[in-house]
Parts: sequence; C-alpha cells; structure tokens
Amino acid sequence: MNHTFESYVYLMKNNLIKQMRSYSFLIIIGLSIFIGYACVPSSTAGYEVFYIGGVRGVYNSAWLGGMAAMLTTLLLWLFGFYMLRSQITEDQLLKVGQIIAATPISNFRYISGKAISNFLVLVVIESIMMIAFIIMQLIRGESYQLQLWDYFAPFLFIAIPSLLVLASLTVLFDVLPVLKGVIGNIVFFCFWIFFSVISIASPSSFWDLFGLDAIRSDMVSEAAIQYPFIAQSQEGGSFGYYPTEGQIATFIWQGVEWDSHLLTQRVIWVLIAMILTLLSSMIFSRFKEEKKKLLNKKLALFKSKNNFIVESAEKKGFKLSPVEKSRRIHLSRLIRAELRIMLKGNSIWWYLLVLGMITGSILIPFDKIQSWLPLLMVMPIVIWSQMGTREKTYFTRELILSSCPPIYKFAAVWISGIFITVLMSSGIFVQFLMQGQMTYFYSWLVGVFFIPTLSFALGLLSGSRKLFEVIYMLWWYMGPVNDLPYLDFLGVSTAHNNLYIILTVVFFITALMIQQVQTGSLSLGRTKGINKTDYSKGGYHEKAKQ
Repeated sequence: MNHTFESYVYLMKNNLIKQMRSYSFLIIIGLSIFIGYACVPSSTAGYEVFYIGGVRGVYNSAWLGGMAAMLTTLLLWLFGFYMLRSQITEDQLLKVGQIIAATPISNFRYISGKAISNFLVLVVIESIMMIAFIIMQLIRGESYQLQLWDYFAPFLFIAIPSLLVLASLTVLFDVLPVLKGVIGNIVFFCFWIFFSVISIASPSSFWDLFGLDAIRSDMVSEAAIQYPFIAQSQEGGSFGYYPTEGQIATFIWQGVEWDSHLLTQRVIWVLIAMILTLLSSMIFSRFKEEKKKLLNKKLALFKSKNNFIVESAEKKGFKLSPVEKSRRIHLSRLIRAELRIMLKGNSIWWYLLVLGMITGSILIPFDKIQSWLPLLMVMPIVIWSQMGTREKTYFTRELILSSCPPIYKFAAVWISGIFITVLMSSGIFVQFLMQGQMTYFYSWLVGVFFIPTLSFALGLLSGSRKLFEVIYMLWWYMGPVNDLPYLDFLGVSTAHNNLYIILTVVFFITALMIQQVQTGSLSLGRTKGINKTDYSKGGYHEKAKQ
C-alpha cells in the first residue's frame, strides 16, 4: 500500500515539476500578477473592471477575495486548459508511453495522477493570483484589515470544484481521439463560452459551473440596498473595461453567506469531476496503436522484405542514374508541396463541408454576408495553426533546411497560407465583386493577409498550434462575432484597415526575424570555434575554424 502511494506521489510530483519549469507556466504566472494589478484600479484610475451601475465595493478582504475567485476561475479555465491539455499526448511523442504501458501501473492511477497533477498546477496559479490581490489590498489602502477566511472561502468553495472539473477535462480531451486536435480546442472554447454565459445570465442555476452567480448576485444585492437606482436600472454586474469619470462611489460588502444549498451544488461538481476522471481511465487505450494502422505497418514491412529479396536477385550489377543538379530554386514547386502538406489528413467530410460553405457564400443574399463571413473564416483554423509548427512537431527542421534556403521555405509557407485563405473565402470574394462593394473587398483582403501572417508569427514563436488557436478564437469571438470595433479584423462592423495593415507588417517582420534566428541565418552571437551554419545554398554543415 505504501509503495503504491509513493509511486502515485512521485508521478504527480514529476508532472507538477515538469509543468512549473515550462515557459507557458511562467507566462501565465506573469499574466496572473498583471491581472491582479490591473483589476484593482484606484478610485481615480478612470476605469472599472467589474461594473455595477457606476459603484463598487470597498477594497476589503471580502470584495477582493470574491473578485479573485471570479476572475481567476473564468480566465484560468481558458488559458489553463490549453496549457495542460496535452500531457498524455506528450508522453506518447516522447516515446515513454510504451514504457508506462509495460509497467504495473493501472489506467486509473495513471489518468488520475495526470488529472491531480494538472489540478495542483491550477491551484498554484490560483494561489499566486490570490496573493496578488492580498498585496493589492495593502497597496490601495482602503482597508488594512486582512481577513484570510474571506480570501480562502471563495477559493475553497468556488475555485476548487471548478478547477477539479477543468483538470478532469484536460485528460478527457486528451484520451478521446476525436477531441485531441484542433477540433477539441474549438469544442472546448465553445464549452467555455456556454458556461460563461450560463454563470452570468442564469441566476441560481445548477449549471453555474464557474460559481460566479453566488458572488456576483450577492454583490449586486448589497449595492442595490445602498444605492436604490441600481435596483431600478436592473444592473446585474458584468466584467469588462468600463471608463469612469471622477471618483467612483463605494459601499461595504461583507462577503457571501455559504449556506448548505450552495455548498451542495459545489459538491456535485466535485463528484462530476471524479466521474469524468473515471470515464477517461476507461476510455484510455494505454498507448495501443489502432489495429488498422498496425496491420498496415506489418503489411508494408512484409512487402518491403519480399520486394527486397526479389530485386536483389534479379538486378545484380545495376547502376544508379546520376542526380541532375540545378542551381535554381523553384518556388512554385515548394508552394505546391506546402499546399499538399497543409491539406493532407483532412477527411472527405471536411472537404465537403468547406465546398458547401463556399457555394453557400456565393448564393446567400448580400445582406446576410456579414453574419456568414466570421463563420467561414473559422473553418481553416486547422490549416493555419500548422504554419511554423510542423518542423518542431515532427523534428524535421534540419532535414528541410538542408534542401532549400530558409527564405524560400518562409515564402512558400506564407504564400500557401494566403492562398488557402483566399480559396476558403472565395465565395465572399465573388460576392463583393458582383455587388461592387470595394470597401468590404478591401477589408476582406486585409484580413486575408493578416490571419496567415499572425498564425505564422505565433507558430514560429511558440512552436505549438495552441497559442494561435487560443488567441485567434478569442480575437475572432470578440471582433467579427461581437463587433468590438478595434478587434474586427474582417471589417464586419467597422473597418480599421490601416491598423491591420500595420499589424500585418509587424507580424511579418517578426516571423521573418524569428525564422532567420532559428535557422542561424541571422546570428545573434557566434559559438567559439564554429562558423554559422550555411543554409544559403541548401547545404547543412558546420565549418570548424582552422
């Protein structure tokens, strides 16, 4: 029993240490500290983050503890999921999955260990956010009485159950084959939007997974007692950036009364998290390959052996033809190859869906095109997110760079991304030309260049698909879908073409510099005794100094 417990602890400890050493963890910690500062503005800062009809609570422990629980739960669900969702897949990519499968460790112990270690990472981030809010209480100085229970109670009753469900979903999405890739990222984003709306729009609902209503409704009720105009305006309280003028009015809020009904609801979510973890362990394939793939591999191996024996007997003394050398680099061939790689792996249903949407964008009335365009421009996310990441994912950077100069590779990927964007939205392009809507056409054209350039820059920067997918889905949802002016890169509501032309140029230069640094073409420093790797003529070699 002790040996089992020790192995369980070591498994969780190793997973926790691995996550805390990653750059994504440090980035989220930095964001948590920044959010802790930005979300507690002074009374004369000119803005509010949580808006209740122009008033807010005094910055005491109860108010800031409630704010910390609401904000971190809401935001950590989004960023924490994408940071932690690929732990099992990483074991498979690092070739340790088969080793784990050969050990006596059970599926449930392995999966639950992953879920608990992910949960501990989330708790560490949540705790740092809570400490940041405690420090901000002392900095703002509206109340110097620290009531630690007022910070800990929302953390325990609101954040912990929600983070347990999130941790269980990180492993569930990693063991279900259909949810492992980009589709899973999009499904989870929609899932997050749904529960965010439910938590705010459906008071006292069982489906309040984030637990926002328990705190928010109590804050609003107390504000309405002290300021009757809030009750008349039916202001429910919402998060965002709200400019204010002058010094904002305040009231004292003493915190939530944690009754049995509320606690029962939170316990139910803990049980749901346990059920999801158990379900994940039952689905987990223990790193077994699909029978069809395994059969194909064996068949290919059998054929190759037979062919080798036959050919070696029949073709004794054959000669290889000389390789034809060419000094020219055919960019068109590189682009065709990139397009084939980008489009490879998609099912026939995906192609039929894209074809149907392109046809539909030509046939629908022009007044409906503004609602159709955002939907159309989310379909190629599975292709855009590949840009700049494949070489790192499949460990082929050196192999590819030995065949062509980096600048040609860069141009081929960028042009291919733009070509696919134009192809996917070609129906919109036809509509704008037929209707003579050159203003919309210009905005669409800017978006066509902006999206692949953003994807390429973020892919080269992170080496992972997830960074672009998260940023693009947020940008897409707030801009083209919800018509936030400066975030609308497609010009659906308001065109800001000059802004996005500048951003496109900035991202293009950033991507080019990152690629040149990564390939050694733009050296920021030179290792002693070794010259810079020469990729300029397709060669991959290092010259030692004499």
